[in-house]
Amino acid sequence: MKTAPRILIVEDERIVAFNLQQRLIHMGYEVPGLAVSGHESLDMIDRLAPDLVLMDIHIEGDMDGIDVAARLMHTPSVPVIYLTAYSEDSTLKRACQTKPYGYLIKPFSERELHATIQMALERHSVEVELVRSQRLLQQALDAANLGVLELDTQTQHLTTSDRTQDLLRWGKNPKATLADLLSSVAADDRPAFSARLDESLTQLNSISEEFRVHTEGETSRWLKIDANHWPNQVMTGVIQDITARKHSEMHLKRLNDGLEHLVTERTAELNQSIRELEAFSSSVAHDLRAPLRAIVGFSQEIMRAHNSELGDDGLAMMQRIASAGQRMGALIDALLNMSRTTQVPLQLGPVDISDIASDIADQLMRGEPDRVADVRIAPGMQAMADVSLVRSVMDNLLRNAWKFTAQCKVTRIEVSAEVREGDTVFSVRDNGCGFDMAFAHRLFGPFQRLHREQDYTGTGLGLTIVQRVVMRHGGRIWADSAPGQGARFFFTLSS
Repeated sequence: MKTAPRILIVEDERIVAFNLQQRLIHMGYEVPGLAVSGHESLDMIDRLAPDLVLMDIHIEGDMDGIDVAARLMHTPSVPVIYLTAYSEDSTLKRACQTKPYGYLIKPFSERELHATIQMALERHSVEVELVRSQRLLQQALDAANLGVLELDTQTQHLTTSDRTQDLLRWGKNPKATLADLLSSVAADDRPAFSARLDESLTQLNSISEEFRVHTEGETSRWLKIDANHWPNQVMTGVIQDITARKHSEMHLKRLNDGLEHLVTERTAELNQSIRELEAFSSSVAHDLRAPLRAIVGFSQEIMRAHNSELGDDGLAMMQRIASAGQRMGALIDALLNMSRTTQVPLQLGPVDISDIASDIADQLMRGEPDRVADVRIAPGMQAMADVSLVRSVMDNLLRNAWKFTAQCKVTRIEVSAEVREGDTVFSVRDNGCGFDMAFAHRLFGPFQRLHREQDYTGTGLGLTIVQRVVMRHGGRIWADSAPGQGARFFFTLSS
């Protein structure tokens, strides 16, 4: 519940004071005391802390009411309303200097008194809140080490805080002008700063500008000003020292420049190493293919020409030699293919994934016409990607699914797409042998196998190629499976 305002009465005519007390109580106010002299009123104000003082000017003692009000100006603010029968110009002039909250000439009505008290209390409440806000603002400015300035755009007179004068090394300069501010800006920065300030003054735009200041005997310091225009041709803003930040930025820039140079050098070295490695890989692959073809070819020729002489053991050994050579040839081809997919420049364009998947699935089924297969490919799957690389992705995933469903009575493969959190997620699902998700981290590593080679042949590089192509497109790939329950591979082609 809101308490009633407490009003102290200072009146040396006791009958008048008592009557005024009764009128105030009737209006809903609380009267904690009556004072008849200046010293008594000051003591009561100190002890009782009233919300307002009704002050008669002529009171007992060596101080009149105006003297008491003047004393109150230098203590925690207490609003004073004068109640007096005197209206001489000299008295009014003295009273005005104490900044009273009201001046009522006796006799006055109860309505006049109540209205004056209410207005005084409201004004005092606003002023107290304003003082509190100013104190908080000053604390914030001090904490942020900010100075304040105000420019009269008509007279170009500058009003500055102590912190602003300290930042500009002006000392106490209460009559500063805009020209003084411009003269403090370093000569190299002055034209740009002046042009920006003129633009702000002409177009009434805000300004946020950084500039250097030179002071004799000091190194250059960086300051920043942020200011806005207000009505009545006034521009206000704050100024702060950003020297430490600018030095950090310049140091960071030097580090970045050095790092960029180092990265450029290392990138050039890396590109050279890659080119040398590619040339070496191509050379090795070419050099290995010839003896491999000879090994496989001569093995097959020996088995054909000397079948009866070799016997069962000899034929078996020759068959193993030929098979090993063929596997090594396939491995060399896969390695070269993986190298090309990671180095060839991307040629992005619209890609019909449904059409690519259908073509690959048709090839697989025509290659094994006796296998019972149910391959379902969702229509209309599109992506912005490199068509040749996406074909490599779909070829590897579909051949994987075809391979690991070979022992199923009916091969079931499904290619589909769905939107998840704004991304199109493509997937290839099969009903094959599946795998244990505990080993999923090995799926995309080169030469990693989750099944025995004698059960499911392959180079061990297909999923590695798929992952690298997907990553080059800014996408990601993952899988979900369980032993005996098939597998499903998901991928996106953009992040």
